[in-house]
Amino acid sequence: METRVVSPSVGVYTPRTSPRCMNPLSILARLAMFVVFALPCAATGVTPANPEPKQTNGAISQLLADGNAAFEAGDIAKAAACWGKVRECATATPDWPKAVFNLGLLEYKRSNFRQAIAYFSEVLQAQPNDREPGGNLMQTNRNYTNRCALAISECYEAMGAYGSALHYARLAKTKYPYYSWCGTCYNNANFALNTRIMYLTVRASRVHLWGSMLVLGFFAFRWKKVRKLQEVTKNTSGVGC
Repeated sequence: METRVVSPSVGVYTPRTSPRCMNPLSILARLAMFVVFALPCAATGVTPANPEPKQTNGAISQLLADGNAAFEAGDIAKAAACWGKVRECATATPDWPKAVFNLGLLEYKRSNFRQAIAYFSEVLQAQPNDREPGGNLMQTNRNYTNRCALAISECYEAMGAYGSALHYARLAKTKYPYYSWCGTCYNNANFALNTRIMYLTVRASRVHLWGSMLVLGFFAFRWKKVRKLQEVTKNTSGVGC
């Protein structure tokens, strides 16, 4: 069945096929197009029937506390697992820098200094709130970046890399300074840091000094050996004549 409609723009009849008389092949083609294009797009927006529940701030804090308790009890594996979950699932929470810092301390105690540096560097790059209130009167503020810079310095010192240790100790003073509203705490922290910088400066200088002395000693030994060989050659030449 065909109906005719008047096109208002040109004033002529335009044939239109009635839906009731559509070709079955055309219906199948449209259905196939729907299956190919519509269903995949709709599938991407479907919410699973049982979505995985997100960790709440309370659950994250409990994970951190469980890790701390396990570490105090000597259960290192459980402590690492709890802190690792916080690190993976709670990057936007205040507990994240605490957990990652604890992982760094754990690897430091295991003498895995490279991995410890990697964890401490994560906290530095995240730029957490250093002025977050601390846990006790002796720690008025968290000072995450300052503590991480000092921890990296200690890792490099343990590895014998005194130049890098000195570099991060200086960063703890300049780029990541210690903050506290307590004047006594602030002065004590700065005094300890200045003492450490002087100590590392001497150690780094000693390394260069000892290195220079070893090089000079090697060349002195070689020069002495060459001179001795020359004297033997000269004496041998005299006997031959």
